[in-house]
Amino acid sequence: MRNNAKMALVLILLSLQTPVFAAVGVGTMATNIALALCQFQTLVYTVLPSLSLIMFLFAGLAYASGQVFGSEMRAKAQGWAMSLLVGGIIGIFLAVLAPILVKIFTQMSPGTFTFSCP
Repeated sequence: MRNNAKMALVLILLSLQTPVFAAVGVGTMATNIALALCQFQTLVYTVLPSLSLIMFLFAGLAYASGQVFGSEMRAKAQGWAMSLLVGGIIGIFLAVLAPILVKIFTQMSPGTFTFSCP
């Protein structure tokens, strides 16, 4: 009996939330999502190139410092440097692709909704 009461409470709470979601509307929700994507694009533009540059610098530092030590440590340092380099390249790649992806996602909404990031 206790499980039935919990289930009834959950169903009542879910039924109370449905009118709230219905009142928001597709246009308002699509605009909010588009604005969030534009803010994410701005974040990607400002943060990822700086992080990629730092990763490139650390890759060079790891490679150079690994040359001083023995062969086992040199191999580990070269692996770290390659990982940092790949991470930096992926960061630059994502920063270049960010506006294209945001444009694709903002145009996926139904209807005649058009939105462009400032």
